Amino acid sequence: MKKTMKLTALLAALALVATACEKPENPVNGNPGTDGVKERTIVYTVGDNENRKTLTTDAEWDAVLDQFCDQAQSGSEVIFYNMNQTTYFVTETKGASKENRTISTTSRDEMKKWMKNMEKQGLTVRVTYDDSTGTWHGEAYATAPLTNTSDNIIGTWRFDCMVVAQTDADSHLVNADLFAPQDGSTMYYTFNGNGTMSITVVNSRDSVTDNGTWSLSSDGELCSEMLPNGLCWNVNWITSNTMILSRNDLGTEEGNYYYQLQFVAVPSAKK
Repeated sequence: MKKTMKLTALLAALALVATACEKPENPVNGNPGTDGVKERTIVYTVGDNENRKTLTTDAEWDAVLDQFCDQAQSGSEVIFYNMNQTTYFVTETKGASKENRTISTTSRDEMKKWMKNMEKQGLTVRVTYDDSTGTWHGEAYATAPLTNTSDNIIGTWRFDCMVVAQTDADSHLVNADLFAPQDGSTMYYTFNGNGTMSITVVNSRDSVTDNGTWSLSSDGELCSEMLPNGLCWNVNWITSNTMILSRNDLGTEEGNYYYQLQFVAVPSAKK
């Protein structure tokens, strides 16, 4: 991959290597999102319970969507997101409007079709059901609602990995790599309620900390000079357990780039 992100000082100092942990497909030619197996890693919550499923066929995906409809019909709020964004690359929709997409329907087939369409656009989907009217309600978003992020972000998160995917001008996957700390090093991001934050790198020899600030945009994006490139990132997923951030860099000389950061909460350090 010719293009790399400009990292924070600590990220640059911390050696990152490709890891086998949930590494996306990296074909020489073709795109698994359009020409081959559509693998998905779905993170989802049903009520307060968070889980993940790895799916390798459209039939499995269809069955899971039926399950989500059933769970919503039973009174649970269901929220899901496809962590494997190499499933599709649709330049026209990624990074598009942050406005919510919504639906209300009494048709299960229509609801499932809508859920599939929203997943193809790389959006997070929330589904509920109104038993009094027999209606499913859905909303989809690129960035989690502001209150969701502000309620969950305060505390310490362990940096898990960074995914970098490159597509050509026709949205075909050219390269995809996953990077994580090596040699037993661990990186922690701590977000404080007063808008300050710190990054601490811990290894077998010592620990180093750098300090900065963070904020949420009016769209709910997470912005900080401590994030790679010092830019604002979509908060695709945030719970008390998991945070997933992403951003796009479209139309570069080498093609389009998709970046994703994954974090795991440190329970003892959460508020």
